Amino acid sequence: MTTMLACSKLSKLGGLIADFVHRESPLERAVFTTSLSQEDQILTWAIVKAELPVDIVTLDTGKLFPETMALHALTEQILGVEIEKVHPQDDDVSGFEKEHGMEAIYLDVNARKRCCTVRKVLPLQKVCEGRSLWITGLRRGQSDNRSGLEMLEPAPDWGLKKLHPLLDWTDEEIRAALPVIDIPVNPLHAQGYPSVGCEPCTRAVAPGEHPRSGRWWWEQSSKECGLHKG
Repeated sequence: MTTMLACSKLSKLGGLIADFVHRESPLERAVFTTSLSQEDQILTWAIVKAELPVDIVTLDTGKLFPETMALHALTEQILGVEIEKVHPQDDDVSGFEKEHGMEAIYLDVNARKRCCTVRKVLPLQKVCEGRSLWITGLRRGQSDNRSGLEMLEPAPDWGLKKLHPLLDWTDEEIRAALPVIDIPVNPLHAQGYPSVGCEPCTRAVAPGEHPRSGRWWWEQSSKECGLHKG
């Protein structure tokens, strides 16, 4: 039953995204940010299959796992698409490392958030300039602070709207959809990493732990980097 529902949702996904893109971003290309997560692999497939006017980008923070970088290249090859790597400014990175050092992220939550700002938030702000729509792979079931999201929501801090096409998909539906579209996923998922971010900030989780507990595991926080509310 789960596979049938996932197939039904897959068949409608490209059209769903297209409707929002054409209505909300008629004059310029929308942007989709992929972290190469399972959700984002599904969205990349849907966008490419439907030939939508959407730029696909990934935030190459300089601290990603080798497995993630290898998946980036493999996905481009299999789908025949360019996934643009967006890098932080060298001066911003060197300034952070000179002032704080990477070890500071484990000692001071503000230092960690500053690292995320330099490597993720500031680069994405530039990507969003002049656009009307940003597409993400967020789902309500991923965390408590994402449970109240709407499919389309204003994002005034970014100057556009955010679209979450997979918002109501369950974990089971995500897993059922991947074999259907035959898209590779990050091998780290099979090694206990349900959520994969930067290497210094991500660890494997034990059975029964919350999927987001491996992100910034040393913090008592909302497990967000600043790209999304929390």
